[in-house]
Amino acid sequence: MNGILTKQIKSGCLVMFALLHAFYILPALSARDASSYKYAVVISSGACSDAGWKAVADSLVKKHGDRGNARIFTWQTSVNDVKSGLSDFRPDYIGYIARPETECNSAFVVAVSRLSRQLDDDLYGDAVWGIITGFEAADAMRAVSESLTVKTVLCASGNLSHEPPIQRFYQAVGMTCDDVARTDYLFPDRSGRIYTENRRPYGEQDRIKIVSRWLNEESLDFQIAGQGSIRGPIDCIITGGHGNVNLWQCHYPEPGIEGYMRSSAGRLFGSPYSGDNISISVPTPKVFWCLSNCLMGNPDNKNNIVYAAFHTGHAVQMFGFVNNAAAGNEFMAWGVYDRVTKSAGKYTLPEGFFLSNNNAQFELRHPTGQMNTSQVRIYMDSTVFYGDPAGDVCFEGFGDSAKAYKEELTFVENGSGGADFTYTVTMVAHDLEFGVGYCYQFRPISLLPVRIDPLTVNITGNDGHTADITDNLLVWEMLSKGERLQKGSTRTLKWTAELIDDVTGAVRGVSEKPAVKKMNIVSLRNGSQTLLRGSPVLEDETALRVFDNSGRLLCKSKIPAGNTCWQVRVPNVLAAGVVLVVIEKNGAALCSDAVMVR
Repeated sequence: MNGILTKQIKSGCLVMFALLHAFYILPALSARDASSYKYAVVISSGACSDAGWKAVADSLVKKHGDRGNARIFTWQTSVNDVKSGLSDFRPDYIGYIARPETECNSAFVVAVSRLSRQLDDDLYGDAVWGIITGFEAADAMRAVSESLTVKTVLCASGNLSHEPPIQRFYQAVGMTCDDVARTDYLFPDRSGRIYTENRRPYGEQDRIKIVSRWLNEESLDFQIAGQGSIRGPIDCIITGGHGNVNLWQCHYPEPGIEGYMRSSAGRLFGSPYSGDNISISVPTPKVFWCLSNCLMGNPDNKNNIVYAAFHTGHAVQMFGFVNNAAAGNEFMAWGVYDRVTKSAGKYTLPEGFFLSNNNAQFELRHPTGQMNTSQVRIYMDSTVFYGDPAGDVCFEGFGDSAKAYKEELTFVENGSGGADFTYTVTMVAHDLEFGVGYCYQFRPISLLPVRIDPLTVNITGNDGHTADITDNLLVWEMLSKGERLQKGSTRTLKWTAELIDDVTGAVRGVSEKPAVKKMNIVSLRNGSQTLLRGSPVLEDETALRVFDNSGRLLCKSKIPAGNTCWQVRVPNVLAAGVVLVVIEKNGAALCSDAVMVR
């Protein structure tokens, strides 16, 4: 898998270090970079004959073909029909298009989950995947076409963790599942500090009335005197309490004096404890994250939550359980949640799902005795991500200082078709002790920046223990029973391996390195946009790409030719910190610069 967790940009100096040593593989900085990722669109022949669903497939091919290499794979009787073709293609992402109920059902979820681990000889996942569906084809088309940066989160049945310097979200509201009063607030610029009141917004005890109201609003404008304000649309709703295929019970363990969210015929509605039902028709894009509920990800009936979320719920992505949640779900519930939110902005939701799934596989292969593994394998194949796995949906990030730990994965090619890899983990927020929490949320796991031949792996340094390294993935048992990594301490894993040409599958030979140039690039905030300005004159039209400090492609644009200086507008305001700006012509990097956004 090329380029999801690659050379991380920690400062301008590290950026230039990486460029000087391995610049000609810079496109591997992000799986969304045009020269670095492959996207497989998998669809049934029946869906292909339906104009609406075929248009979804064509849209995905166009979208990801413009950024990388995208191809359609069609199955006749079973999704496993495409296994051989996918194995040859070696995709980084797989979008499984499935029509509601008839194709998208619990058996299909299990089938694609297993198929996504069976594209080569190792036991681990081979591509980040998602199921693209909706109550109707138009829902799927809208979902794969929209972008979203998650800033405002509603933890509708859960409190907000107070653990500075970790900052999980930009701003959030949390309402505990077993209380009708306590409400937590995370206001912007509070470095993860939580303010709690023993009172619900508007003095309302039945949270379903609050949730329904907020989902229906274009934007919140909620203020607590002397504390702070939350403004902007709800971008992500995280559910808790009890779940069923067409129902979310927000209170736990009993329903108490609070109501439900229900679904029917593609529509969401609030069903309060008292009063009339509340129709829910969401105006802005949402992530529905049913992180620990039973059955809310179940797609077996068109009346289920899944289809309503993508229809009137305006979902762009969704995560949920297909079956009942119980003991053994730590990896696929809290593992996904903690890996995504405790490294805010680093992983997308499908990436967090993929990494946690493979971490569960490692636990099964190398049991620690810390986990109840009897149902771990079941949950690996009965949790599901819905949406475009390479979609333009990410969580707001705050840099390494707001994370539990930081990682660096670098490599230097040695001139003979191989490379020397170095992976380091440094604890930032607290000490790390081996135990249950370490196993499901902190065990280091990373996608590799380039494909390697796993048979040639030679571990040259290991401060930890067992390491499983595949062609695209690293899982490292950094700690063992009784060990602790103190805050500020670092452990390192080093190895060498031969590189694989991602086109031919052969060991890659030496290629000529282009010269590294530098441009004078500055940033300027302007309302809801960030302007990037630079010089010198460019003789031909070129492409500009901006990467964040985790290697994720933030945006791309074009620079017109012939100007004494140039200026481009970035669609969203960039977070403060160092970004890498790369100028390319015909897919080849011409120059780059580390830019401080203030």
